[in-house]
Amino acid sequence: MQKLQFNVWAATLAASAGIVYLLCVIFQPIFPAWAMYTSDHWPAMFPGFSWTLVGVIIGLVESIIYGAVAAVIFVPTYNYFSVRFGRKKS
Repeated sequence: MQKLQFNVWAATLAASAGIVYLLCVIFQPIFPAWAMYTSDHWPAMFPGFSWTLVGVIIGLVESIIYGAVAAVIFVPTYNYFSVRFGRKKS
């Protein structure tokens, strides 16, 4: 089996996390009464977050870091198990 390339996965997961975060932030003014915007989960997930420009940028940076950390965990784990349990080449 082919091993996953860390750089590709780290960039992909970081960009995906950043895009999803920005979509959620963009929808806040449109749907301010949704439960996800009225709870205290945003500052709990993103330390330093607030509904200000600086706070939103802090959350974006943290979201991108979370995506990269996911790659740090996922790629080596996948590569480890793909070597041990993957289909053997004939």
